[in-house]
Amino acid sequence: MKSYQLSYKLGLKNDFKRIKEGKTELLVPSVSLSEKVPPKNPAFFNPSAKWNRDVSVLIYKTYASFSKNARTFADSICGVGARGLRTAVEVPKIDTVYLNDLNPIAIELAKESAKLNEIENKCVFDINEVCKFLNFEQRDVRKFDIVDLDPFGSPSPYVDCVLRSVNNHGLISITATDTAVLCGVYPNVCYRKYYGFPIRTDYCNEIGIRLLVSFIALNASRFDLSVIPYFCHNNLHYMRVYLKVVFGNSLANSVSSKIGHLKHCRNCNHRKVENLKEHNVLCEICNSKCILAGPLWIENLFDFEFVKETLNVLEKDEYLSSSETNYKRLLRMMQICKNELAYPFYFETDSIASKAKKSSISLDKVINSLIENGFKASKTIMNDKGFKTNASSNDIINALYK
Repeated sequence: MKSYQLSYKLGLKNDFKRIKEGKTELLVPSVSLSEKVPPKNPAFFNPSAKWNRDVSVLIYKTYASFSKNARTFADSICGVGARGLRTAVEVPKIDTVYLNDLNPIAIELAKESAKLNEIENKCVFDINEVCKFLNFEQRDVRKFDIVDLDPFGSPSPYVDCVLRSVNNHGLISITATDTAVLCGVYPNVCYRKYYGFPIRTDYCNEIGIRLLVSFIALNASRFDLSVIPYFCHNNLHYMRVYLKVVFGNSLANSVSSKIGHLKHCRNCNHRKVENLKEHNVLCEICNSKCILAGPLWIENLFDFEFVKETLNVLEKDEYLSSSETNYKRLLRMMQICKNELAYPFYFETDSIASKAKKSSISLDKVINSLIENGFKASKTIMNDKGFKTNASSNDIINALYK
């Protein structure tokens, strides 16, 4: 990694390093590579989000081949431009990438990186607040084919602006890093920000993602828009959703059928989907009073045709990710996702073993035992020890331990 001294109009001098991520050369602050928590100054770059960006490049590349109209990309809070620049370099079907940040140093760094990659003619830079950038009326391009939002904390203040800035059948990718809120540590804050209550459970990460999708879908319906999840995942301290946006009130009117509550019994670990208009808070298994999560998204989090296409893209380009390890990880994740059942919750092997007061059984053996006993079962990308099934908690214990 080569060190750089860059001088800016602001009269500042800072140390920067040149690194390579995927196929893209990036200039990043040296301090962001050495500090445990990357600082916002002089400019923000998070090296641990490399996996996040690898997934993004795969999704954008797939979307560009899946949709014939993917030509413009907006990185609305770009930092040093890592995601937007990688998209410009590694997704050749994208013609123009718009990069925006409030930090002038971050944008200067992004410009220098664009020159290193010889893509400066493909990039447009802006220094602006998120919504002013996304909804800028004087720009030649009023709406974008792909819009990314990756803020610090909650994306909720910016979702309206993202929805207004995307083309019909366009793609929005949105990150939430306030995972403690979405996973049930602060339920009242979650309701205030996402219009739904979480539950602290083994599968709280999936509940959090479904709360986020529901929030976006409800906001979209106000503008006669509907959303279709293409892919959703979580890692470390973030949740990320990729949603197709479709114009028209006919689909928007059906949003209530895709949103409901998830009933969870603390006593026997039973869980069940309840629709918005009718729900019974008593457990069907033990008759205990249940707790409700939601309103949240109860439909699929993945478009399985889209997921199959991601596997085709991966098979054609083994150099798509930042490393061989990440490539294999991407391949494994999408292979699991292709076969994942659509139930809006999962069970975890260790929790089932704890409830049965037995030793934990390997995930593959759990799934095989359930299938042999006539149930549906699959792995889930939400948890390495998680599995989805139509069996109840008691059915699972009986199949595994009795």
